[in-house]
Amino acid sequence: MPEISIIIPVYNAEDYLSETLSSVQKQTFTDFEVICVNDGSTDGSNKILRQFAADDKRFKVYNQQNSGGSISRNNGIRKAAGRYIAFLDNDDLYHPQYLEILHTNIQKYKADVSCCSYQSFSDDENFYFSQKYPNVPRPEIITSAPFVCKFKEKKKIPMLMWTKLYRRELVDKIRFSEKLPAINDVLFNLEILLNSSLLVSSSEKLIAYRLRKTSQTMRRLTVCRLDEYKNLPVEINILAQKYPQHAILLQKIATKYIYGMYIKEFLEKYHPEQEPELTAKISSDLNSLLNNNIFQLKLLNPLKRLKTKIFLKKYS
Repeated sequence: MPEISIIIPVYNAEDYLSETLSSVQKQTFTDFEVICVNDGSTDGSNKILRQFAADDKRFKVYNQQNSGGSISRNNGIRKAAGRYIAFLDNDDLYHPQYLEILHTNIQKYKADVSCCSYQSFSDDENFYFSQKYPNVPRPEIITSAPFVCKFKEKKKIPMLMWTKLYRRELVDKIRFSEKLPAINDVLFNLEILLNSSLLVSSSEKLIAYRLRKTSQTMRRLTVCRLDEYKNLPVEINILAQKYPQHAILLQKIATKYIYGMYIKEFLEKYHPEQEPELTAKISSDLNSLLNNNIFQLKLLNPLKRLKTKIFLKKYS
């Protein structure tokens, strides 16, 4: 049994994949397996995966029809044999000490989740990690109530899955929502935090996030992506019913994300009059979420509440 299973969904990543997998091979902590889920790639990704698997028996390749990131990660979890679970996207990079530091912390403090920080780099940048961290990491946050500390006490706990090492028993209870093939970090980690009794977080920047012009967050907004925006607060509302002791806080989180994704992001990037299809879709979704009591205007501050009312009055 490997100590850690690293799950990497792969889709048409031939330009970056070798560098990503090499960053895993260079880990100072070596007791791991790599579960590579090839999500129906049509480029040379599968050839690269097969070469790594042939050269290094810790790399395992599983092929599936194109199904999206959530299903890929869920299938990876089912195949994983490790005591702990980590994730990596097919174009990002691990610092050589990523596993070493996260594993040291999760073991030392008997935590459910061990977190780190990250840094970003441009798609056209020749990136490399220049810093080596001390052998004894200095965790900044140790908490016995991770969900409350994050969303009520405003502690700095990242919501990105690839900044974390998870205890296997915790992940076995939770899966990525198939209704959220792209924006799946938030919901997954909400439930992780709700079920965690101890979390440890360090400030070391142990992962490099590649900023690509073709990434989901950089691409133009579409009606299909708006459907996923709507599904996220709906799924958070289901969590509120599942965890009634935290219902009010979860309702606030859902309302915050609705405003941020629908109103703030849209008005910052687009002119509603020039985007009639997107504007009509947003207006319709917002009214639906309001009618189902998922979007609660009373939970917004007065300025955001006013902006939302003006938008709905003008474009409904």
